[in-house]
Amino acid sequence: MVDLRYSSGNIFSESVHEIGIIALGSFLENHGSALPIDTDAKIASYIALNVSIITGAKFLGVVLPSTEYSYVKHGIHDSIKDVINYIKYLVENGRKIGIKKFLIINCHGGNIIIEDELLKLNSKDCFITMKSVCLTHASTEEVSLGYAVGILSEDKMKTHDPKVYGEIGMVGLTEAREKNEAIDLEAKSVEENGVFLDKVNGKSLLNDLINNYVEIVKNMI
Repeated sequence: MVDLRYSSGNIFSESVHEIGIIALGSFLENHGSALPIDTDAKIASYIALNVSIITGAKFLGVVLPSTEYSYVKHGIHDSIKDVINYIKYLVENGRKIGIKKFLIINCHGGNIIIEDELLKLNSKDCFITMKSVCLTHASTEEVSLGYAVGILSEDKMKTHDPKVYGEIGMVGLTEAREKNEAIDLEAKSVEENGVFLDKVNGKSLLNDLINNYVEIVKNMI
């Protein structure tokens, strides 16, 4: 059997090899005209890969299915079971390469509803935690973060208007606003303040998020 050199490379410690990082977002979801339909998956993957590079923890990839509240209709989503089964697949194969702790970086608000089922996957020798980044949908913060990641079309910001694309800030998603007070409050804020690109804040937000997740990994070692 090969003797692996766990101390090699730029890593926090040898034990960081027991930590796996999984990105979770959504692939099929409208985000106005300036952001792509897989915005959440790309942002989650960008953060997860960078945290892996900085810490030495293993990047295990991105979950393909995503889920959503039934009343939020701005994309194509899957069942909670589909998401959990995909995570199970990554966890089972991660454990085969020595991973004992799993950090899921989630950048899609709808995926929060998997939390109860996710807890059931924890055991004495397998720890799984999900930490979420939830921004107002396709609005100022997400637009700015998308710019920092490199997925925003600045030219298309001219038409990135919630009056045209109702999913922006969920302004035009009547059922979602009626059934979820938090969504309605965010939509009202977008109606009052509009959506704009803040390049400086976008870069700062991305840096802060990466650093926050680096600290989470440190605490998991």
